[in-house]
Amino acid sequence: IKKATEEISGKKPNFCVSVFTDNSGSIAFDQNFIITHKVETHNSPSALDPFGGSITGIVGVNRDTIGFGLGAKPIANYYGFCFADPRVDVPLYKGPQFTQKMLSSRRIMDGVIEGVNAGGNQSGIPTPQGFVYFDEKYRGKPLVFVGTVGLIPKKIKNRLSYFKKSQNGDYIVMIGGRVGKDGIHGATFSSEAMDAGSPMTAVQIGDPITQKKLSDAVVKEARDQLLYHSITDNGAGGLSCSVAEMAKESGGCTVDLDKIPLKYPGMQPWEIWISESQERMTLAVPPKNWPKFKDLMERRGVESTVIGKFNHSGKCLVRYNGKVVMDIKMQFLHYGLPTRPLKSVNLQPKDGGQSIFSQKDLTEVFIKTLGNLNIADYSFISRQYDHTVQGGLVLPPLQGRGQVNGEASVIRPLFKSSRGLVLSQGLYPSYSDIDAYRMSAACIDTAFRNVIAAGANPGKIALLDNFCWCSGNDGERLGQLKQAAQACYDYALYYQAPFVSGKDSMFNDFAGFDKEGKPVKISIPPTLLITSMGIIDDIAGAVSLDFKFPGDLVYLLGETYDEFGTIVPNVDAKRNLKLYQSLFLAIQKRFLTSSIGVNRGGLAVALAKASMGGMLGIEISLKNIPGKVAGDYHALFSESQGRILVSINPKNKKNFEKIFKANSFLCIGKVSTDKKITIKGLKENMVVKTEVDKALKAYRKTFAGY
Repeated sequence: IKKATEEISGKKPNFCVSVFTDNSGSIAFDQNFIITHKVETHNSPSALDPFGGSITGIVGVNRDTIGFGLGAKPIANYYGFCFADPRVDVPLYKGPQFTQKMLSSRRIMDGVIEGVNAGGNQSGIPTPQGFVYFDEKYRGKPLVFVGTVGLIPKKIKNRLSYFKKSQNGDYIVMIGGRVGKDGIHGATFSSEAMDAGSPMTAVQIGDPITQKKLSDAVVKEARDQLLYHSITDNGAGGLSCSVAEMAKESGGCTVDLDKIPLKYPGMQPWEIWISESQERMTLAVPPKNWPKFKDLMERRGVESTVIGKFNHSGKCLVRYNGKVVMDIKMQFLHYGLPTRPLKSVNLQPKDGGQSIFSQKDLTEVFIKTLGNLNIADYSFISRQYDHTVQGGLVLPPLQGRGQVNGEASVIRPLFKSSRGLVLSQGLYPSYSDIDAYRMSAACIDTAFRNVIAAGANPGKIALLDNFCWCSGNDGERLGQLKQAAQACYDYALYYQAPFVSGKDSMFNDFAGFDKEGKPVKISIPPTLLITSMGIIDDIAGAVSLDFKFPGDLVYLLGETYDEFGTIVPNVDAKRNLKLYQSLFLAIQKRFLTSSIGVNRGGLAVALAKASMGGMLGIEISLKNIPGKVAGDYHALFSESQGRILVSINPKNKKNFEKIFKANSFLCIGKVSTDKKITIKGLKENMVVKTEVDKALKAYRKTFAGY
């Protein structure tokens, strides 16, 4: 993954600014500003304390943004949740004899959603983009992805903002919340399977109000006065990691633990050192700037304390009440971890076999699909997350008159610029056990395609990877991991889309007991989230998913094959990239009135979402669609990659088709006024006949009342 970025960066020398070295990854937004992005996971804590785990996740990744360079301003939050079916409660126990009962899937879901709500809304950071996905394999441990996009000038008083380095003699300053026992063993706990020994004390409880004061004081004032040399987040490992990381810059440090503000008395030195209590940052402040810095923090209600000094001793020396409690060489501290020998098994892709569907009337299947947990409306999440605060929203999470969940969102980071940022993602856990390589390729293609469909420039797209795996010592799981990583390398190069940040979580397993008291192990499906961010040169060209005008022509771009269920799609990157570049040109010429990537659920779901979004009917024919399919069901529900559904004004037909002459595409119908959805099959036989209102009712019914 890192190698792909290095190779791409050589061809795009001014695009990637800082990758794999700081708290977040970053790209150039324009000549004067940098965009940062980081996506974290908070899985284990959220299984024990859903609210506490998720709020800690979101405020923690906010600090990853504040801790980038000299401090980036958080301008957008991002979320992704993987749960078991919340409508069903399957009792699970961590301990024998029905002890330590796990929370229900509904309780976990509600708590996680509320935690991210509290963290983002109370911090004044918009949340325009996210997703939710369901599978019974997440019943033992949910996955909670949280991310933050940041904005920072390239230079601050002629100093490069993304370069930071603590210096010999700088004060080690801790600001923000006090240290408590919450979060002790948080980092190690998050890297283990869930079982009877999982400690509740590992879960930190975040306070977004305290952190908001810290964020504003740093990013809006102290940073621009250059009052410090370096800054980082007190996240995993607490001070033990943040101080040691910064001491790597200067060459050493000395810390006095008895100077650190505590929430309560009685903490042991080692607890103070590794506690992951929230709302804290560590800074390197020159002694001459300390009085001014301290005064600023006091006036803003932010506690700040000198807890030691950075030096170039080559050691990390920690004292408590005048006694040395730790004395470790920096070289050993950072590079002393021994190599861990692991063996992987090279798995062959499983042949899913060809499914035959002879059903002629697919109306009932069409309606039922819209109510599927992984396709249904989740606006109950989107509506409670403030996506308009800060005033930069361009393309919202709910689109069209029908308020349908979009595949991508667009924000405007700078009010004085018409340039925008497009956010989306790709995730296909159901493919993993069949073909991990193709699963990874599909995630990348979807994330890449979704931002282009909304208007992003194909040459200005960056990716983030989040691997959430299971049974991290198992040879077959490691084999799948290698295959997925190989696809990340291959397709990042194909699309020239560098990875700028990532995060891994390797032991997402549950070991406990079922409702009958029998031992049970539940492992998540190997899950790869690819998050994408793309630059749109002019936000006036952003395209939403909803059909807008009766009479518009509807086109399917790309080729369809029998790829769904147990047959993982093959991603033809060369063919797809050529199509995406043509699409970008058509968007620049303002030919499109709507655009949506064909993703989970295939063409059927894309057509439904575009119709429901616009509250307009469609007349569609599947005859002669490009590719090769066995029947009408396959044509409608195939999940072949590289496809986009668009609509255009009929007057642009000739010029539009001229742009796509070297690609596979077909005009499959038109938008109508009667609010009826009619779809004819490969042989012009009627296969779907329903109404937009009925489709919308099915789409919204699954989570009605949540």
